[in-house]
Amino acid sequence: MNNNQFLTYSNDLHLPDEMREELANPLGELITKTPTLELIKRINADKPPLVVLVGDYCVEDALKHNLIPDISIIDGKNLREPYKQISIHNAKVIKSKNPPAIISIKTWKKIKKAINLQLLLLEAKKPKEPIVLLIEGEEDLLVLPTTLEVPDNYGQPHQAIVLIKVTANVKFKFKKLIERMKVEQNED
Repeated sequence: MNNNQFLTYSNDLHLPDEMREELANPLGELITKTPTLELIKRINADKPPLVVLVGDYCVEDALKHNLIPDISIIDGKNLREPYKQISIHNAKVIKSKNPPAIISIKTWKKIKKAINLQLLLLEAKKPKEPIVLLIEGEEDLLVLPTTLEVPDNYGQPHQAIVLIKVTANVKFKFKKLIERMKVEQNED
């Protein structure tokens, strides 16, 4: 099971304005030429334990090429415009709210739970069952906690596909990005 101890926050994280430009740049390798086919080629070569895709367009294009992600994180939008509904046969759908420019701690916990469910199936040598995290709000920043929680080896998309091969160094970089976000204060 995934024993990462990255989820240490109890309140939502807000993206500060000064980080927006930095996070507008790809956080991994940008693949522009036949991105989905290249992604599939790399998945077949590297055989990562989990394939997690973030973004409606990326998930839909993967499905068109018969790649069913273990976990899909979608929000029903592409470039902040409404997007067609994506359906994955026999997928478990987990709904969560995640406002724009925020990483909701409740959503982070659901991401971690989805990853752990897939890892339990993997360890038990049972077939993984697709999971869709359907986000009300925005899924863009969720690549950060997702990358921290998955085992080392893969995951993210956009203008093309941004491939993040998850390693200890990538996790360190993403942890530092998360630490720079503003922690929402409870109003108790």
